[in-house]
Amino acid sequence: MEQKESGRNPEFLCMGFQKCGTTTLFEILRQHKDVVLCRDVKEPMYYRVEGLWFFGRKWYYKKRYYGHIAKDDPRRCGEVNAGLTFTGCAKKVCHDFSPDTKLIFMMRNPVDRAYSSYKYFLARGFLSKGMVEIDQKYGHAEAFDRYVHSILDDKKQETQIMKQRLKYLVFSQSCYYTCIQEYLEHFSRENIRLVFFEEFVHDEKAVCQDLFDFIGIGEDENLDYSIRANEGNERAVSDRAAKKLQIMKGFNYGFYEFVMLPYWFSSAYERFKRFYLRKRKEYLVPEGDKSVMLPKTRKYLEAYFADEVRGIEALAGRSLADIWYSVRDSQSSEKAEKTRKTRKTTKTGCRPEDAA
Repeated sequence: MEQKESGRNPEFLCMGFQKCGTTTLFEILRQHKDVVLCRDVKEPMYYRVEGLWFFGRKWYYKKRYYGHIAKDDPRRCGEVNAGLTFTGCAKKVCHDFSPDTKLIFMMRNPVDRAYSSYKYFLARGFLSKGMVEIDQKYGHAEAFDRYVHSILDDKKQETQIMKQRLKYLVFSQSCYYTCIQEYLEHFSRENIRLVFFEEFVHDEKAVCQDLFDFIGIGEDENLDYSIRANEGNERAVSDRAAKKLQIMKGFNYGFYEFVMLPYWFSSAYERFKRFYLRKRKEYLVPEGDKSVMLPKTRKYLEAYFADEVRGIEALAGRSLADIWYSVRDSQSSEKAEKTRKTRKTTKTGCRPEDAA
């Protein structure tokens, strides 16, 4: 098809953050008659993995992901990618995209997001075996408290959070203001829309209609707003199973996205995919631990993220106390300012794989 030879830049990018509803938004947007997303995958890895830059934007990005979209296609072209706030991504995106590109940032209470992220990564083999054993012994709430203090009370590790974001995703992906600031160096505030998870889940239709106006499309009466995607209500049967699953997921990404095996050897890839899905079903079971975060952990993290919340309130032009928590009268100002000074992001020379 001739369209494959063209391709074009997305007119809008949903930049994240993880565990904030981006997958649900993706599933809603892909239904819209006036929207077209990238081919085959939700989140292209081109900007998230520096080694892929070797292939060049024209071949890898346009032809691999957007080559199926003609330049004169009247639909709005977009991407939903929660990893575009990882280390080094902003520099490349700012270089390759027009300042007129619409950016969407989805956020939730940073403390709740951190706890959700901890449980998600625990089930998928990202955390150490020791941490898994502690969690199995004490449960999510107590283990999370220990994990938080093991990182944030360690000055050496705490200062590396925003430099090695992949390693510290539980915390780095809740530093919304710091990440968005990197994009404000290139994109105007008028072209950035902030979406709050708590409001999104309360009334998905209203929030999406506002986003449609922002993107420049109309309402589609055939959309299903009842979707709930990637809720993460699973746990691995063991640490070993979680690690195996993560390795197989890596191979799946490699075969499907980087090597494009389905295009060359579709039957071989289908056999691998069936094996992967079978093992995923075997290794992941429904989450049974419903423990809520300890009050002392919440208070500690509210202090840690207080300055980030203040920054988002300034960008949004509103208080977030009604959906997150109040920071104006918080006694955490001194700690927030201290952590703020240590969370300096490296704007040049950072590579995504440095954080692995």
